[in-house]
Amino acid sequence: MRQIIYLIIAITTLSCTNQEKKLPDNFDFGKTENGSYKNEYFDMEISFDPNWIVQDKQQMNNIIEMGSELTTGGDKNLKAIVKASQVNTAYLLAVFKHEVGSAVEFNPSFMVVAENINNFPGIKNGSDYLFHAKKLLEQSQMSYYFEKEVYEKTIGKSTFYIMEAKLDHMNKTVIQHYISTVTKGFSLSFIVSFATDNGKNELYEIIEKIKI
Repeated sequence: MRQIIYLIIAITTLSCTNQEKKLPDNFDFGKTENGSYKNEYFDMEISFDPNWIVQDKQQMNNIIEMGSELTTGGDKNLKAIVKASQVNTAYLLAVFKHEVGSAVEFNPSFMVVAENINNFPGIKNGSDYLFHAKKLLEQSQMSYYFEKEVYEKTIGKSTFYIMEAKLDHMNKTVIQHYISTVTKGFSLSFIVSFATDNGKNELYEIIEKIKI
């Protein structure tokens, strides 16, 4: 199960807010087919190796539920914040290189999360959003550390900001890149998790081909 721990952490800690604002009626969760994810609401298309394993809705819900317990531990206040956040947050896509539970040292993953931030007018761009995401990661039960400042990257026609986070766990250093922008009243974030340069390169091949 270690292979899904890091994706779980990404899901639950990035989406913690304490004000409720449901998703708009015209929101699109997108469609995945044959290595392509398309979302009309964000005018976005993501292509990936069709051999990678897409998580269905039930699998994603299971991951979210597990992640809530993992990251909040016995902290009742943080647990309540995570629960309240879920009305704001859409988990759009999660893919693993290998099937969950495969006999591999680490299973690289790519995911897409959108969070309604209309109640937070001070969040103007991805950098602002990642400021709050970092604070929440630091409050989680896992010991993250950050060696670089947030920096910009152009993806498609949009400006994203990247926060690099590292986590030492079970004798392994895991790296996560949180890649965020603000659009249409949402934070839109790509989260990649890897442990090797090869894993990073495979995930950034996905990122470089995103149309948005």
